[in-house]
Amino acid sequence: MHHIIYLSRATAPFTSADLQDLLVEARTHNAQLDITGVLLYGNEQFVQVLEGEASAVRKLYDSIKRDARHHNVSAYADKAIEQRAFEGWAMAFHEATPAQVAHLLGYVAPGDWTPDPTRLRQADAQLLELLRSFISPAQA
Repeated sequence: MHHIIYLSRATAPFTSADLQDLLVEARTHNAQLDITGVLLYGNEQFVQVLEGEASAVRKLYDSIKRDARHHNVSAYADKAIEQRAFEGWAMAFHEATPAQVAHLLGYVAPGDWTPDPTRLRQADAQLLELLRSFISPAQA
């Protein structure tokens, strides 16, 4: 198993209808490739986790990097993993509020985050947990 976690900026704001169309497209394509993950959109930015077989994940990520709907695609993790974090999800989706995006971006801002190879697994686990908190908020 392999995962890529990336951040990108939309070239134009996405409407709810645009996001739904993107989600349908992603779920269909990802199911064919046996890729699972999560997609967050907010403040005209995307954060996505792609997980599956390395060749399939890299092929999809290469395609995503060429997609004209966004730019400034930056990978924060691109590595082998022991197991999927989003097993059984063709693509989970959550439209994040600006405050949620600001919190996430503060956590992984390119200028502030320098990966330490000895702590990369911990950083990946923390990033995945933060992503999970967006899509599965704690019940009150």
